[in-house]
Amino acid sequence: MNLNQHQFNGRCIAILGTGWLGQHIARQALGMGMEVSTLTRNPETSAVLKGMGVQHAITAQIQDNTWHRQLSREQDYVVNCVSAGGRGLEGYRQSYLEGNRSILEWAGPEHPARFAYTSSTSVYPQTDGRSVDESSPTGNASEAGKILLEAESLVLEHTSFAQATVLRLAGLYGPDRHYLLNLLRDGATEFPGRGDLLLNLLRLEDAASAVFAALQDSAGRETYNVTDGSPVEKQTLVNWLANQLDRPPPEFNPDKQPTRSPIRRTSGSIPSRRIDTSKIRDALGWKPAFPDFRTGYKDLVRAG
Repeated sequence: MNLNQHQFNGRCIAILGTGWLGQHIARQALGMGMEVSTLTRNPETSAVLKGMGVQHAITAQIQDNTWHRQLSREQDYVVNCVSAGGRGLEGYRQSYLEGNRSILEWAGPEHPARFAYTSSTSVYPQTDGRSVDESSPTGNASEAGKILLEAESLVLEHTSFAQATVLRLAGLYGPDRHYLLNLLRDGATEFPGRGDLLLNLLRLEDAASAVFAALQDSAGRETYNVTDGSPVEKQTLVNWLANQLDRPPPEFNPDKQPTRSPIRRTSGSIPSRRIDTSKIRDALGWKPAFPDFRTGYKDLVRAG
């Protein structure tokens, strides 16, 4: 997406939660001439952000109010892209639900900034490969998904910001984060789970561009799905990656549990659906620079 960078030049942005995605957004904001404030729970990350040129780097837990007086209210844009940081469901509640409550408390009864909150497509519980959009039912969401939905509702229905937008991001990957590719490089011959499940993916750079699109005037008080728009079966993706590495495709073992997810599902069902992204494309003119896994993984495979 080609952003109108001129509209952001000289403006103030607060990025609350500066992990992998938040740091990338901060770099882009600095590159557009913005005054950047950040919030992170990690002092080392604050030091990195200051080294990048961030003008105001705050170290605090987002769910606390200790940072409220440290962050200037003179913000044109506020972005919440905090991650759960472990601790299971309690981590979800603290980071997503209590974190947004803390932000709204900081904002007060009225704030002129445009606010963007990055949620997740994991709120959709569908397991049969059907296409889902922002109006699809979420009543059978996992316990983690229910917390995310509650946080979304808080943002959209109780916010004091001039504009509040929720972005449901798909599974992120990109430089320094490519779990399946790493498994293959490590010599894995068996993958946990099923290979026929549909994955909805999103490259890091496209997630950041969607955030800036959500800060435009036209974004409104809306929810948008954000994926590359090209769902792919896990087996297809893994086989392609194996071929690029000149390795035999691994087998999938449905009885083997993945170790990377901090939240275990209690329903026994794993979502498999096609996420429709037509709303953000039509309403905001956003489109991904990496429209499928082949374009997205090409440079990652070559990076070695």
